[in-house]
Amino acid sequence: MIEVFNTHRSLLFGIAYRMLGRVSEAEDALQEVWVRWQKQDAADIQSPKAWLVSATTRLCIDQLRSARRQREDYYGVWLPEPLMPRTEKDPGDSAELADSLTMAFMMMLESLGPTERAVFLLREVFGYDYAYTAAIVGKSEANCRQIVRRAKVQLQAGAKPPPPPTEQARRLVEHFLAATASGEVKDILALLTEESVVYSDGGGQVKAAGLPIRGADRVSRFLVGIWPRFVAEMERRLVDINGSPGLIMRLNGQVHYAFSFEVSDNRVQAIYVICNPDKLRHLAATA
Repeated sequence: MIEVFNTHRSLLFGIAYRMLGRVSEAEDALQEVWVRWQKQDAADIQSPKAWLVSATTRLCIDQLRSARRQREDYYGVWLPEPLMPRTEKDPGDSAELADSLTMAFMMMLESLGPTERAVFLLREVFGYDYAYTAAIVGKSEANCRQIVRRAKVQLQAGAKPPPPPTEQARRLVEHFLAATASGEVKDILALLTEESVVYSDGGGQVKAAGLPIRGADRVSRFLVGIWPRFVAEMERRLVDINGSPGLIMRLNGQVHYAFSFEVSDNRVQAIYVICNPDKLRHLAATA
């Protein structure tokens, strides 16, 4: 049975991570599904893949419901745990799947309830039909169609997800980081969009901005203010985070910061800074 489970593991992780927004919780969910899978009689299961997808989705719905109060009481900005390519070997095997891993998209999903989130992801991201989706979540097909329509309207009201990163975008981020290290506000401003924003997630455990920092001028001055200690103390490594150009900062082998950069029209549109230690532990072996 382990061979069957491993065959679909990447898909199951992709569903669990997009549902929960946490690498650690997604891995825990897969472990629980594996335990349940071992107790099944293979002769009674027509489609192992369908059983595993259903079990994973339902478990994630239940987990999101139980964690709702914790999410609502979370201090400051909530960002998903950063996902690096080596954290999960196949985070998305198509451009559409990769787009659904970006920080912007993951943050938009937070506006949906657990069942809404599951229906939207199964239908719009993973391409399952309404009959299959309805059977998983225990809703009618008509209800699931309504959920998807409402979710599309709700998500379209938010920020548009960024396009997949290109080599040009990665070079732009390198130039942006060099400008930030120089401390020259005018050089930073030249690489920011007017509506640029910084989201910082410390989870109340480490110092971080409690609210988004919006506007090129405020973003540039914020970065100039915090960057000197980064440059002086921490080892920096350029990586991909959630399919976008990113940066990992370590001190004495421990990851303290993960940055993900959203690029639009050859300028930096958004910067996501994860510094909550609980959301960085899984990067220790990969960063």
